[in-house]
Amino acid sequence: MKNITILILILSFMSCNSDKKTAELKTDSNKLNSDLIGIYEYKTPEQSENHYIVIDTLNRKYNGLYYGTEDSGGHGVFFFGNKMESLIIEKKKISFEIGNRELYETTLMRIVKHKRNLEKDSTIGISKCQLKYSVEITKSGFKLNCESEYGYCWENELNFEKLTK
Repeated sequence: MKNITILILILSFMSCNSDKKTAELKTDSNKLNSDLIGIYEYKTPEQSENHYIVIDTLNRKYNGLYYGTEDSGGHGVFFFGNKMESLIIEKKKISFEIGNRELYETTLMRIVKHKRNLEKDSTIGISKCQLKYSVEITKSGFKLNCESEYGYCWENELNFEKLTK
């Protein structure tokens, strides 16, 4: 009887340690990759129309902003800045969506020194077509593939380079 009790204690102890190791593995796999944090740029022929992605963390989760442009159909280019919705970042892949976009006549990707300069901008419209992105992480940045039901993507493939300090 004594041997059976010892065997049960040993098996229980091994089971507890096994659970701890499994929990540690799950925690390690959820660690954030600090190399992804930063600002990324997609260069267009007209520098003022460049697109930007900003990746940062908040409460131990990735957060992203996308600053882009949209062709207004013969009336020039409009600018938007949106949160990257449904952002999923895995080892070598990223996916996100951008929903309704408030459109502006000037870029939102800038440093604002005075609040009064920000208040001068007002929206000139809303673009309601959803943009879906699948992203491949490259050595120097991201390669984005864009899908839009009505063709609102700037390009089907966009190569973003990480900006250095």
